[in-house]
Amino acid sequence: MGRSVVVLGNPVLDYVLQIAQLPSARVTHQKVHALYIGPGGAANLLIGAARLGLPVQALGIVGDDNVGRRLRRWLDAEEVDTRMLISLPGNRTPRVFILTTPQGSQTFLGYHPKGYTVPGPPADWQAAISQAIALYCDGWSCGGLGISFVQQAVEQAHKAGVAVFFDLGPQMRSCPAGQLATILRNTTALTLTEEEARAYLPGPLALPDLASALRERGPQLVVIKRGAQGSYIQCDDEAVLHPGFSVPVRDSTAAGDAVSAALIWGWLHRCPLPQLADLLNAAGAVAVQRLGGGFNMPRLAEIKALLQERGKVADFM
Repeated sequence: MGRSVVVLGNPVLDYVLQIAQLPSARVTHQKVHALYIGPGGAANLLIGAARLGLPVQALGIVGDDNVGRRLRRWLDAEEVDTRMLISLPGNRTPRVFILTTPQGSQTFLGYHPKGYTVPGPPADWQAAISQAIALYCDGWSCGGLGISFVQQAVEQAHKAGVAVFFDLGPQMRSCPAGQLATILRNTTALTLTEEEARAYLPGPLALPDLASALRERGPQLVVIKRGAQGSYIQCDDEAVLHPGFSVPVRDSTAAGDAVSAALIWGWLHRCPLPQLADLLNAAGAVAVQRLGGGFNMPRLAEIKALLQERGKVADFM
């Protein structure tokens, strides 16, 4: 597999703090029971895909500071190609503070400097996208780089015959409807939570009808993530409702990134839909047992081990 999976998005530094409850009462002090400090944002997907053995190219921005340099070193150590990662002179790298509880509640606090962007895809980025085996981007990419930037990249990839993987995310509420529709029209595989799907297409649709309605907007494959209830996957005339794997949940911060990385791996390896469903749910199950993403993203052997423990076929990995 000589061509790369190109990930469009900005790496950030995550601080994940596990506390007892949210929301906090006024003027109280809560103990932080566990702490993760490390790569986050697009770095979760970059590391997640690299740990599955995929060649990965980072297209994004970091600040010209110690955090940006540290993120680049961390990604290099994971064998992510960072040569096209742009360091913005005079800028600090974004930080994200995530408060999480054992019950699954989360609050995100992000520091994103003003002017932290580039005017459009640089020429070398455009070449990398056209030559990629797959392009991944998400709603956070739209927020960090601009939706017009992402739309242009997705259209370019689609025109070049590159598979486009897009995760909608909560940022959809701030995306202009027309531009989001164009992105979906040029998307190969769409991932989103059931809550996001029902917010995008309001109404009492059953899961099969909801997925079909999303596919009518462009994607060939739709993955509706349902948390502890597993996922619903639809592609062409085939669908799988997967109940998920019951595991002790510590933190769901990077579960979606783990699922997206596994989806890219499964698509490129032409996994049949039932095995793909097992793979995605196993990747998410490994991820939720750990605090934060980045350094804790699942490896292929760990996903395979979970599948084998649950009596699932894993010889395709």
